[in-house]
Amino acid sequence: MPLLVLFLMMAGISGVAGDEPANMITGKANLGKKVKERLLSSDTAMPKLLAFGEIMEGGKFRLVPADTTLDAKFSSDVFVVINDLDGLFGELLEPETEYAKNWKLIVNRTGEDQLKRAALERAEQKIKLDNVDKERLAKASDATAMNMLNVERGKTDLALKDADKKETTLTTQVESAKRFIKHGFKPLSLNFRLRIGGETFDKLHPTDVAEMIDSEKSLFLLRFNLRDINKDKDAWLKLLKSSPMTCMVGDVALTYVSESGKKSYIGVDSGFRLGIPLFRWEFWISMGIIVGCLGLFVWKAPTTDVLRDTGITLTNLTQVNPNYWHQHKHPLSLARLQMSIWFFIIIGSFVFLWSTTGSLAGVNNTALILMGISGGTSMFAAIISEKRDWDAKKREPANVSDSAFTNWFIDILSSDEGMTIHRFQMFAWTLVLAVVFVNGVLSDYAMPLFSNELLGLMGISSGIYIGFKIKEGN
Repeated sequence: MPLLVLFLMMAGISGVAGDEPANMITGKANLGKKVKERLLSSDTAMPKLLAFGEIMEGGKFRLVPADTTLDAKFSSDVFVVINDLDGLFGELLEPETEYAKNWKLIVNRTGEDQLKRAALERAEQKIKLDNVDKERLAKASDATAMNMLNVERGKTDLALKDADKKETTLTTQVESAKRFIKHGFKPLSLNFRLRIGGETFDKLHPTDVAEMIDSEKSLFLLRFNLRDINKDKDAWLKLLKSSPMTCMVGDVALTYVSESGKKSYIGVDSGFRLGIPLFRWEFWISMGIIVGCLGLFVWKAPTTDVLRDTGITLTNLTQVNPNYWHQHKHPLSLARLQMSIWFFIIIGSFVFLWSTTGSLAGVNNTALILMGISGGTSMFAAIISEKRDWDAKKREPANVSDSAFTNWFIDILSSDEGMTIHRFQMFAWTLVLAVVFVNGVLSDYAMPLFSNELLGLMGISSGIYIGFKIKEGN
């Protein structure tokens, strides 16, 4: 019942958070118009990130108001709107690139200036040619003058043709540069990376090339999917450590990564924030199942054989007013306890990491080896213990404690001859490594990687336990 109430509360909270004003949701056809309406008083002379939001099911776009946090998921598609993207590339790219050269030809007006000079030169040569032709008509009877004018006309005609060819070439170059800038920048738009909380996520690149949504304001749309956000482990870990425990939050911006690896940061018109709640209803249900199983396990452990070595039977039990040491037919199993500890720690860590990072690849080799060592130890211990009898009175401490926990602790560390050092060693190493493991998960948001030496030390401890267990009861 408590889990159901918690689930309904979380669902209700999610529902309230998901309600959006109608003017914040629009189709792609009206997205440019909506952005322009919000930018009537904004200065868009310089390239900036003007709008941010989430792409909803059905292709709708949800715009996020300025200084507002978007509540997203690891699978969410988000978008940004940038103005003057073609000009931005002209500023960001290295001067020797083809795009930068073409952009300089246009934006610096060098191409148009050269074109104007070529046109003036052609017009000047045309005027000269017309004047020479007029003078030739006036002096048609003077043979000497005509010869000189014919030579001058030939030179002027060649100069006119050169000027005309130069003007035509420059016109072609300028038009070609305009077409290159108009269409050639799209592949470059894939070099943008999403920047959250001051950290550039190199894996968060656009899912497609930039798309123009408004030609008047030169607005371009870029889409990103957050599924790869946790693959940039360093940036993700820094962001998680600087965020609240229950939610990853950071300011949204863009980084442009050039072909040479140089990073340039794009200005933001207004403050936009992205938030990814780390503990959604899926986490609470999963963790509730684990806690429920752990509670049932702890509740049944004292009265069942789930943690007891059923291969060993305790004999010589006192039936009259039995204390803890004469209530059970089988002793507690240290190997089963170790396997249980690592099982609940690893499955709890997996759910925690899945919720905080969105990744299902949280289990690493260390977790597998720990599960293998504890499971193998329990299996061999069960095989060795098969059909053995221990004298209960020999195991009973000289001074029986009134505390069930104390008796339980002594039982775990005792063989048929009483408490042993090899059991204490294995128990101590299990607890120490368990604390280190849990601390690593909570601090680094990843299952820690134990060194081969540390894992070998645990394996040796378990091996010594198995070796002494063979001797126990013989």
